[in-house]
Amino acid sequence: MNRKKSLFFSIVVGALVYLFLSVYLGKEQSKLSNAKIIQADILNDYQAVEEEIRNSASLIKDVTFTKVNADTMGTSKLAGYAYETEAIARYRGCLLTLFGEPNEESTNMEQAFTYVIKAQRSDGSSWILTAYEGQSGFAIGGKQDVPLSAEMAYLLKQRIDEVEPSDFDRKGMTYPDTGEIYSYGCKNGICYANKEG
Repeated sequence: MNRKKSLFFSIVVGALVYLFLSVYLGKEQSKLSNAKIIQADILNDYQAVEEEIRNSASLIKDVTFTKVNADTMGTSKLAGYAYETEAIARYRGCLLTLFGEPNEESTNMEQAFTYVIKAQRSDGSSWILTAYEGQSGFAIGGKQDVPLSAEMAYLLKQRIDEVEPSDFDRKGMTYPDTGEIYSYGCKNGICYANKEG
Protein backbone atom coordinates (compact mmCIF):
# COMPACT_ATOMS: atom_id res chain seq x y z
CA MET A 1 0.00 0.00 0.00
CA ASN A 2 2.89 2.42 0.76
CA ARG A 3 4.26 1.84 -2.70
CA LYS A 4 0.96 2.76 -4.30
CA LYS A 5 0.72 5.94 -2.20
CA SER A 6 4.30 6.81 -3.00
CA LEU A 7 3.71 6.27 -6.74
CA PHE A 8 0.47 8.27 -6.62
CA PHE A 9 2.24 11.08 -4.72
CA SER A 10 5.09 11.10 -7.28
CA ILE A 11 2.58 11.31 -10.15
CA VAL A 12 0.69 14.19 -8.49
CA VAL A 13 3.91 16.10 -7.68
CA GLY A 14 5.21 15.50 -11.22
CA ALA A 15 1.94 16.75 -12.70
CA LEU A 16 2.00 19.87 -10.50
CA VAL A 17 5.63 20.60 -11.40
CA TYR A 18 4.79 20.12 -15.10
CA LEU A 19 1.77 22.43 -14.77
CA PHE A 20 3.79 25.06 -12.91
CA LEU A 21 6.63 24.97 -15.45
CA SER A 22 4.18 25.11 -18.35
CA VAL A 23 2.46 28.18 -16.94
CA TYR A 24 5.73 29.85 -15.86
CA LEU A 25 7.50 29.16 -19.16
CA GLY A 26 4.40 30.26 -21.06
CA LYS A 27 4.47 33.59 -19.22
CA GLU A 28 8.22 33.94 -19.80
CA GLN A 29 7.74 33.12 -23.49
CA SER A 30 5.00 35.75 -23.61
CA LYS A 31 7.35 38.29 -22.01
CA LEU A 32 10.03 37.43 -24.56
CA SER A 33 7.55 37.80 -27.40
CA ASN A 34 6.42 41.17 -26.06
CA ALA A 35 10.04 42.28 -25.65
CA LYS A 36 10.78 41.28 -29.25
CA ILE A 37 7.74 43.22 -30.46
CA ILE A 38 8.82 46.31 -28.49
CA GLN A 39 12.38 45.95 -29.77
CA ALA A 40 11.12 45.67 -33.36
CA ASP A 41 8.93 48.77 -32.88
CA ILE A 42 11.88 50.77 -31.52
CA LEU A 43 14.08 49.60 -34.41
CA ASN A 44 11.39 50.52 -36.95
CA ASP A 45 10.97 53.96 -35.37
CA TYR A 46 14.75 54.48 -35.38
CA GLN A 47 15.00 53.40 -39.02
CA ALA A 48 12.14 55.73 -39.97
CA VAL A 49 13.84 58.68 -38.26
CA GLU A 50 17.18 57.75 -39.86
CA GLU A 51 15.51 57.58 -43.30
CA GLU A 52 13.89 60.97 -42.74
CA ILE A 53 17.27 62.50 -41.78
CA ARG A 54 18.97 60.89 -44.78
CA ASN A 55 16.29 62.21 -47.16
CA SER A 56 16.44 65.69 -45.65
CA ALA A 57 20.26 65.71 -45.76
CA SER A 58 20.27 64.68 -49.42
CA LEU A 59 18.66 68.04 -50.27
CA ILE A 60 21.55 70.00 -48.70
CA LYS A 61 24.39 70.53 -51.21
CA ASP A 62 26.28 73.60 -50.00
CA VAL A 63 28.01 72.62 -46.74
CA THR A 64 31.68 73.02 -45.89
CA PHE A 65 33.31 71.55 -42.79
CA THR A 66 36.16 73.27 -40.94
CA LYS A 67 37.95 72.39 -37.71
CA VAL A 68 37.58 75.27 -35.24
CA ASN A 69 38.39 76.18 -31.66
CA ALA A 70 34.92 76.59 -30.25
CA ASP A 71 32.95 75.93 -27.11
CA THR A 72 31.24 72.54 -27.12
CA MET A 73 28.88 73.38 -24.25
CA GLY A 74 25.39 72.21 -25.04
CA THR A 75 26.49 69.59 -27.54
CA SER A 76 25.52 65.98 -27.08
CA LYS A 77 25.60 62.77 -29.06
CA LEU A 78 23.52 62.92 -32.24
CA ALA A 79 24.54 59.55 -33.68
CA GLY A 80 26.96 56.72 -32.91
CA TYR A 81 28.77 55.09 -35.80
CA ALA A 82 31.41 52.62 -34.57
CA TYR A 83 31.96 50.52 -31.47
CA GLU A 84 34.83 48.24 -32.52
CA THR A 85 38.30 49.68 -31.87
CA GLU A 86 39.52 48.92 -35.41
CA ALA A 87 36.56 50.79 -36.96
CA ILE A 88 37.16 53.71 -34.58
CA ALA A 89 40.79 53.78 -35.73
CA ARG A 90 39.55 54.20 -39.31
CA TYR A 91 37.35 57.16 -38.37
CA ARG A 92 40.22 58.75 -36.48
CA GLY A 93 42.53 58.27 -39.49
CA CYS A 94 39.94 59.82 -41.82
CA LEU A 95 39.50 62.79 -39.47
CA LEU A 96 43.28 63.26 -39.53
CA THR A 97 43.10 63.36 -43.32
CA LEU A 98 40.36 65.99 -43.30
CA PHE A 99 41.23 68.16 -40.31
CA GLY A 100 44.70 67.33 -38.98
CA GLU A 101 45.28 66.68 -35.29
CA PRO A 102 42.26 66.70 -32.94
CA ASN A 103 41.35 69.59 -30.65
CA GLU A 104 41.75 67.28 -27.65
CA GLU A 105 43.25 63.82 -27.18
CA SER A 106 43.98 61.39 -24.38
CA THR A 107 45.17 57.83 -23.77
CA ASN A 108 41.81 57.16 -22.07
CA MET A 109 39.78 55.28 -24.71
CA GLU A 110 36.60 56.87 -23.35
CA GLN A 111 37.98 60.35 -24.18
CA ALA A 112 40.54 59.45 -26.83
CA PHE A 113 39.95 62.36 -29.20
CA THR A 114 37.60 65.21 -29.96
CA TYR A 115 37.34 67.36 -33.08
CA VAL A 116 35.25 70.51 -33.00
CA ILE A 117 33.92 71.10 -36.49
CA LYS A 118 31.93 73.96 -37.93
CA ALA A 119 29.44 73.06 -40.63
CA GLN A 120 28.59 76.13 -42.71
CA ARG A 121 26.21 76.69 -45.59
CA SER A 122 26.61 79.28 -48.34
CA ASP A 123 23.93 81.49 -46.75
CA GLY A 124 26.16 81.89 -43.65
CA SER A 125 24.16 79.60 -41.34
CA SER A 126 26.39 77.34 -39.26
CA TRP A 127 26.40 74.50 -36.76
CA ILE A 128 29.00 73.34 -34.24
CA LEU A 129 29.56 69.58 -34.32
CA THR A 130 31.90 67.28 -32.43
CA ALA A 131 33.46 64.12 -33.83
CA TYR A 132 34.83 62.09 -30.97
CA GLU A 133 35.66 58.78 -29.38
CA GLY A 134 33.79 58.41 -26.11
CA GLN A 135 32.37 55.74 -23.85
CA SER A 136 30.11 54.39 -26.59
CA GLY A 137 32.68 54.44 -29.39
CA PHE A 138 32.92 56.89 -32.28
CA ALA A 139 30.10 59.41 -32.46
CA ILE A 140 29.15 62.79 -33.84
CA GLY A 141 27.56 65.30 -31.52
CA GLY A 142 25.84 68.63 -31.86
CA LYS A 143 23.03 70.69 -30.41
CA GLN A 144 19.91 68.55 -30.63
CA ASP A 145 17.54 71.48 -30.28
CA VAL A 146 19.02 73.30 -33.31
CA PRO A 147 17.21 72.50 -36.57
CA LEU A 148 19.20 70.47 -39.14
CA SER A 149 21.83 69.39 -36.58
CA ALA A 150 21.15 65.70 -37.27
CA GLU A 151 21.39 66.33 -41.01
CA MET A 152 24.74 68.12 -40.57
CA ALA A 153 26.03 65.16 -38.53
CA TYR A 154 24.91 62.79 -41.28
CA LEU A 155 26.63 64.90 -43.95
CA LEU A 156 29.82 65.06 -41.88
CA LYS A 157 29.83 61.28 -41.56
CA GLN A 158 29.39 60.99 -45.34
CA ARG A 159 32.34 63.32 -45.85
CA ILE A 160 34.49 61.30 -43.44
CA ASP A 161 33.57 58.08 -45.24
CA GLU A 162 34.73 59.52 -48.59
CA VAL A 163 38.41 59.87 -47.65
CA GLU A 164 41.30 57.49 -47.03
CA PRO A 165 42.62 57.37 -43.47
CA SER A 166 45.98 58.96 -42.72
CA ASP A 167 48.71 56.89 -41.12
CA PHE A 168 48.89 57.14 -37.33
CA ASP A 169 49.77 54.92 -34.39
CA ARG A 170 48.67 55.48 -30.80
CA LYS A 171 50.03 53.23 -28.07
CA GLY A 172 48.99 52.85 -24.44
CA MET A 173 45.31 53.51 -25.12
CA THR A 174 43.51 52.29 -21.99
CA TYR A 175 39.93 51.24 -21.31
CA PRO A 176 39.49 52.49 -17.71
CA ASP A 177 36.72 50.02 -16.82
CA THR A 178 38.74 46.93 -17.71
CA GLY A 179 42.31 48.19 -17.61
CA GLU A 180 42.92 46.72 -21.08
CA ILE A 181 45.56 48.56 -23.06
CA TYR A 182 45.55 48.81 -26.86
CA SER A 183 47.57 50.28 -29.64
CA TYR A 184 45.55 51.33 -32.67
CA GLY A 185 46.04 53.20 -35.87
CA CYS A 186 46.20 53.01 -39.66
CA LYS A 187 49.00 52.32 -42.13
CA ASN A 188 48.62 52.53 -45.91
CA GLY A 189 44.83 52.60 -45.64
CA ILE A 190 44.64 49.52 -43.41
CA CYS A 191 43.48 50.17 -39.85
CA TYR A 192 44.19 47.98 -36.84
CA ALA A 193 43.73 47.59 -33.10
CA ASN A 194 46.03 45.36 -31.04
CA LYS A 195 45.79 44.50 -27.38
CA GLU A 196 49.07 45.23 -25.61
CA GLY A 197 50.63 42.90 -23.06
